[in-house]
Amino acid sequence: MPEYSFECEDCQTLFIEVWAISAYDKKIKSVQCPACHSKHVYRDYQSDRVTPNYIKGLHECTTIGEYADKQTEKYGKDKCEEMTRGFNEYRNKKSTKELPKGMSRMESTDQLPSSLIKSQAKRKRKKKG
Repeated sequence: MPEYSFECEDCQTLFIEVWAISAYDKKIKSVQCPACHSKHVYRDYQSDRVTPNYIKGLHECTTIGEYADKQTEKYGKDKCEEMTRGFNEYRNKKSTKELPKGMSRMESTDQLPSSLIKSQAKRKRKKKG
């Protein structure tokens, strides 16, 4: 239940009342100071600990992981599993295109010799620099 802060105009006493949100309209009319029993009280909004319920949008995500989490919430568990299966099927699907004579397909980059991988990395760095 929310806490409502009040201040008495007569004795400057700060006090807090706790009610259900539905009872607010009815109870606000009968609030009185617990110290001097004066009915000259007003809400002290600065003392209320109000925190906004803010939900970040997709455009405000700062990391890929945060974006992925948002998308997962958006699509739901079943849709995400279906998309993952579809991606894995596509990735594992063998290409039916015929390669030029003398060439063959490799299953993964694990089959590449380490010297070839290092030379490719050097070429990429030279292009960027």
